[in-house]
Amino acid sequence: MSISKKTLFVSQVVLLVVLFLFLSSCDSGGDNRGAYTDPVENKSESFSAEDNVSSSVDRKIIKDGNIRFETSSVKETQSFIKQTVNELGGYIGDEKVFDYKERIEHNITVRIPENKFDFLVEKISETAEKIDSKTINSKEVTEEFIDVEARVKTKKELEARYKEILTQANRVDEILNIEREIGKLRSEIESLEGRLNYLKNRVALSSLTITYYEKTTSPFGFFSKFFQALKNGWNYLLWFIIILTSLWPFILIVVLVLVVVNTINKKKKKKQIIG
Repeated sequence: MSISKKTLFVSQVVLLVVLFLFLSSCDSGGDNRGAYTDPVENKSESFSAEDNVSSSVDRKIIKDGNIRFETSSVKETQSFIKQTVNELGGYIGDEKVFDYKERIEHNITVRIPENKFDFLVEKISETAEKIDSKTINSKEVTEEFIDVEARVKTKKELEARYKEILTQANRVDEILNIEREIGKLRSEIESLEGRLNYLKNRVALSSLTITYYEKTTSPFGFFSKFFQALKNGWNYLLWFIIILTSLWPFILIVVLVLVVVNTINKKKKKKQIIG
């Protein structure tokens, strides 16, 4: 009986404490509800909080573009572009030269820091004599960047927990299963880190493809064209002989047919004369 009374007493005390805490919470809640709040002030506070959050996020933007223009000197333009790119802390990733009959064309791909990209495009546009086309693209990858970073962090934390569990495992099958999971996580982490590094590189360095050309004019060159025509004629004659030589069986058949037809015609004429 003594045990039951003690139990009953303890339960009553606990019940009283819970009831007291409940009433205290209700009073505090009622005071909060009774307080006057300005809805306009609350809205402004919420907006300012959202602005602070948005401004705290470092936007990740990938910029790239293409520009094509005519120049009076490809050498001077090439020297100007290389000097400007070096001064801005960029580099030339690829360069091609095409020599056409009517123009000399250069095509280069430039990697430039993102904050210097617009300045480079402006400088090139100012020096170009005639801009044929210009395209600038901007792609925001902030959401993807944050998502990949969060996934890398989560998977690394999970990997660390697996490694901690591995030190406590005793059974062989448990060890093998944990090592298998760690291997999968490591592969996923490396893949995500590769994507993250790619995004970082594309965001940090913008790409600009520059195509510039110089028109060239050449004299008619009568004598050079005359001798070239003689050379072409001689070559065509040689090819004609080679073609005739390759067709000798057909030529022989035609000759034989003509001989037979001629012989038959002669015999017919002799018969007509005799008759």
